[in-house]
Amino acid sequence: MIPILVYDKDQCDPKKCTAKRMEKFGLAKEVPLNRIPPGCIVLSPFGKETLSPADLKYAHRGIVVLDLTWTHIDECPHIRGEKARKLPYFVASNPINFGKPWRLNSAEAVLAALLVLGQDEQAELFMPRFNWAPTFVTMNGELLEAYRNAKDGEEIERIQNEYIESVSRPREKDAESQ
Repeated sequence: MIPILVYDKDQCDPKKCTAKRMEKFGLAKEVPLNRIPPGCIVLSPFGKETLSPADLKYAHRGIVVLDLTWTHIDECPHIRGEKARKLPYFVASNPINFGKPWRLNSAEAVLAALLVLGQDEQAELFMPRFNWAPTFVTMNGELLEAYRNAKDGEEIERIQNEYIESVSRPREKDAESQ
């Protein structure tokens, strides 16, 4: 099992906080910044590299999710010695951001990371704890499968960009015809 660590800025409603829920069910452990192990993967929208199956070698040191609200995302701390990785394109299935691309909550981010890394058994533990989790997997199934088969972050970015272009094209044509 890959250790899932949470750095929580306590910015969201504790009753709706998926990081707190992961902790409650033993899926994650909260840690202060100075206790994040060097060499682990930190999920960050500011990461220069995209998470890929090639990162599994780092994941065994831990996956860290930074739990803060999207309105305060610019407060995302820098953690020395980490492997900062951004997640590729996914569409949120959580009730707050349903259908919005890139707007994952903490549990969705961890679930996505585990699935990209091929850690299905650990990802399966999220299904009974988050009622939106099966919907997340279904909504993003085509992309998840492609990402899991990619060799590195560059290939994932190519897959992501081709997908975004393919779903954007019909809208552009519709707009032109109006």
